[in-house]
Amino acid sequence: MTSTASRTRAFGLDLVVIGAGFEAIAVAIWLLPASVHIVSWPASGPVRLALLAPARRLAMLSGLALAAATLLVFAGKRAGVAARAASVLAPLSLFWMWALPYLPWLPDRIPLLLVLAGPIRWGVAGAAAVVTFLRAGTFGSFSNLTTRFDRRRVFAVSLVAYLALGLYAVRTNGLGGDEPHYLIVTESLLRDGDLKIENNHLRGDYRSFFRGELRPDYMQRGKDGEIYSIHAPGLPALLLPVYALAGYLGAVSMLCGIAALAALAIFDMADRVAGRQAAVVTWAGVCFTVPFVPHSWLIFPEMPGALIVAWAALWVWQSTEARTITWIWRGAALGTLPWLHTKFVVLLGILATALAFRLLSRPRALLALAMPIALSGGFWLYSFYALYGVLDPEAPYGAYTRIYVLTRNIPHGLVGLFLDQKFGLLFYSPVYLASIAGAWLMVRRRETRYVGTVLLLVTGAFVASTARLYMFWGGSSAPARFLVPILPCLAPMIAVAIARARSAAARAVIGLWLGIGLAIAVAGVGWPARLMLFSDPHGRARVLEALQAGSPLARVIPTFTDPDWLAQVNQLGPWLIAGTLGLAVLAIAGHRWSSLGSLRLAGIAAGVFALSGAVLVARPAADIREETARRGVTDLLWRHDGSRLRALEYVALRRATPDHLRQLSTLVLQPRPDDPVRAGYATAPVTLPPGSYEAVVSFASSGLRDGEVLVAAPPQAVFGRASGTLPNPTRVPFELPVTARRLSVRIPDAAIGSSVRWIEVVPLVLVPPQERENAPVRTIESLTGPRTGHLVYTDEHAYPEGGVFWTRGTEETTILVAPQGAARIVLTLFTGPNNGEVTVSAAGKVRTIPVSAGATAEVAIEVPAGRRLVPLAIRSQTMFRPAEVEKTSTDTRRLGCQVRVGLE
Repeated sequence: MTSTASRTRAFGLDLVVIGAGFEAIAVAIWLLPASVHIVSWPASGPVRLALLAPARRLAMLSGLALAAATLLVFAGKRAGVAARAASVLAPLSLFWMWALPYLPWLPDRIPLLLVLAGPIRWGVAGAAAVVTFLRAGTFGSFSNLTTRFDRRRVFAVSLVAYLALGLYAVRTNGLGGDEPHYLIVTESLLRDGDLKIENNHLRGDYRSFFRGELRPDYMQRGKDGEIYSIHAPGLPALLLPVYALAGYLGAVSMLCGIAALAALAIFDMADRVAGRQAAVVTWAGVCFTVPFVPHSWLIFPEMPGALIVAWAALWVWQSTEARTITWIWRGAALGTLPWLHTKFVVLLGILATALAFRLLSRPRALLALAMPIALSGGFWLYSFYALYGVLDPEAPYGAYTRIYVLTRNIPHGLVGLFLDQKFGLLFYSPVYLASIAGAWLMVRRRETRYVGTVLLLVTGAFVASTARLYMFWGGSSAPARFLVPILPCLAPMIAVAIARARSAAARAVIGLWLGIGLAIAVAGVGWPARLMLFSDPHGRARVLEALQAGSPLARVIPTFTDPDWLAQVNQLGPWLIAGTLGLAVLAIAGHRWSSLGSLRLAGIAAGVFALSGAVLVARPAADIREETARRGVTDLLWRHDGSRLRALEYVALRRATPDHLRQLSTLVLQPRPDDPVRAGYATAPVTLPPGSYEAVVSFASSGLRDGEVLVAAPPQAVFGRASGTLPNPTRVPFELPVTARRLSVRIPDAAIGSSVRWIEVVPLVLVPPQERENAPVRTIESLTGPRTGHLVYTDEHAYPEGGVFWTRGTEETTILVAPQGAARIVLTLFTGPNNGEVTVSAAGKVRTIPVSAGATAEVAIEVPAGRRLVPLAIRSQTMFRPAEVEKTSTDTRRLGCQVRVGLE
């Protein structure tokens, strides 16, 4: 009897465990198209609305999951493996976390739970899959895996990864930030054999690697009146041979090779101070996380600097019994540091001194090291005299360093370099926290004390020197760019900390930090077109904006790039408390329940940190609540699909009626003074999907007033207008044919604008997501005349000129015409001074129209009935440059055909 009862209980427990996992997957599948939005957030708490698939779909999936679980348990019972199956499949219950944002009450008290409705849910799914595979014994032991990595594999894997990711990123996004400025110096060395770049900019020598207009980047002309770049010539000179052979892609590939060599040196150093297993983990934690990537392929001097520092760390560690010729090339390598960047002189000074100290007993080797450094340094200083007339490395920067490179900036720089949400090292790669413990351990150990002290001095001096710069983020660049050269100094410290991590709790926290860094790196470089790691300096981190879903995540984590950075320091408090609580719980759990294992302990620590942090920031300031609600309404408009999803409002816990849904999805905007050039008032810009809307402008007083209200988007698209006598409220209907970016409601008259209480944007009819145009929208212009409409540019092969455009050379451009009820589209074609033919493709027909020089030709296109957008593809067979035709023109564009669009 007892045996039968025990078997029954075991059967029931297995069924519950497996059933819970399968039901969690069923719920997750049902929630795949779902979303949840905060549409209003008064002081009493957020008001949420969810878009969900029909409930009958959930019932069907739930029934299938329960049936599958029952069959599996019965089959497992007969085979005697039911308990084993339950143990392996138990982690699938993590999928229940997908449902947390859609629960009543709880997410209203902890709004950050809404992040689980965004991309982070795939992290939960990945964690569930990994733990399930580990329990099933799919992977071999970690120690067996690490022993397979030797120096050749480390270099090969690094090189292949950097080349694949780097070339893909460059082909997707092109070059940005200071990258083209380094290459224009390389171009000057190649074409002219000098560093004078003004002529190269005037000739447009950069057009082979940069699409836009590139102005010389300088602050002070040389003593000869010529323009020399503020960017040091070391990197351009280094890239010159491969650039001459393979262009800018060759330069990117060379940077990838340099990064792979740096990764190998980091692995070698970690292997020697901490062993192979710790070296493999350190290599992964440093060389495949931010900021090592994406700087492994970006054209900046930081990665070559990191390679030299990594080599120098090895030289400090190794025996001094190298040949004299070896010390000569080592000195030459160190001597190149100032040529890469002036601030690298700090690295040169400390590393050269450390090596010299070890060579005191070998005068010949010491002289071999010192001579190339002295020659290079002397020539480096003389270069400033030759170009600027003074022996001052700060000469190229003019007064900039006296204004922006100051000791009083160090506190600001330190906080930003390590903790800023857009550019902070620890925000993107918390594994570097392990270097604190590693540094202590290295200094305590006799055999690592000297190298550890040297690396600490290098790190401290370089960080302090860098933090003096007010613009610690380095302009338009990826996170922690300025700290890349000292990553090889921190890597051995991390390796020692990993090797000495004996307890389950210590391994758990290091593993957690490593996992976070790798996950962010994968998300950041996996989709280069989204520029996840290239945030605007004075905005919020793109990676947070992508992860936050309907929550205020990006606004409750501090950023320090704004002038009022001290006001953001208070936002650090809740997260520091949350981190302390997570570590405390981890320490207690690891001491009392060490049998839980590192994986479970890491999960506990992560959960405590995330939950406590979410609770501590659950009631943000009014401006954060307002912005979150506005974003929630906008996201709701984008996601709404009445034919596939049902709207659930949480106040009454019932399906929202059409009228109530319209009310909840109405954007409420406050006008503010517009820029001084246009004057008047305007709302903050928003991005809206195509559809029919109505702007309702409510004034503070009930009287009539004469003026104008515009619904417009830059540069010159007007979608709705009300002029003359404006009642209260004034209603302006408008229609968006495609996605409208930076749309705003403008009141040109400042007196009328100041009397507006609020403006509502009411959605009337939205174009369902599956019916929206897939083509990218670059610019929208309004068509004027007897019939109005809009012109939508989808590529860079057209030059818009206010409802008229030129095609770019002989390249084909595709535009979209929104006819707004017109029956015909009339194109007027003009090829300038050339005779030529123009090909027009529309409505499935291709026409070739001859155009005479100086004359125009017309072509009429019938608009298919009911078409909201009509795509046109236009290509000119001839081209000219205005500057070559008219001596007074400075227009060097390649122009093909001018196209004027009319509607009838």
